[in-house]
Amino acid sequence: MTGILPPSTPRLVLRRWTAEDREPFADLNADPEVTRYVSAVPDRAASDRLADYADGCFDRLGYGWSAVERRDTGEFIGFAGLHRMRWYPDDVEIGWRLARSAWGQGFATEAARAWVEHARGLDLPRLISVVDPGNTASLGVTSKLGMVEGWRGEREARPHVVMVLEF
Repeated sequence: MTGILPPSTPRLVLRRWTAEDREPFADLNADPEVTRYVSAVPDRAASDRLADYADGCFDRLGYGWSAVERRDTGEFIGFAGLHRMRWYPDDVEIGWRLARSAWGQGFATEAARAWVEHARGLDLPRLISVVDPGNTASLGVTSKLGMVEGWRGEREARPHVVMVLEF
């Protein structure tokens, strides 16, 4: 199975991963502010495995976490997309992680909206987003996507809110 990505947006290119993405992705994952609300990525090898997982989902599932690149500069700024999270394997989660240099510019919302529209064609009943309750920026993105709180939980000593978008 080969995944099809959503169309790129006016400001972003959503694409499969390349070897050139690994170093900026490792830098992004080494930033404690970027990983404040998500599972830590302890080193470069773990970051590379996460990139491999993200891209490999396209071949296994038909969707995945796409690399996100600024159209105007060609800069890799992170990822956005769909996957099946181990905590809720019956659902498809939409997620994103962007470098701090890309925060506050609407890039996460723009990429996520493209993925939501793409997901509408995948015959899914809904999308979820698992968010740390303190991550107001990501909760804001989910709100802009039309997601509402579905439930709260705690897994692996991590409290979270599960935001839901029904199709």
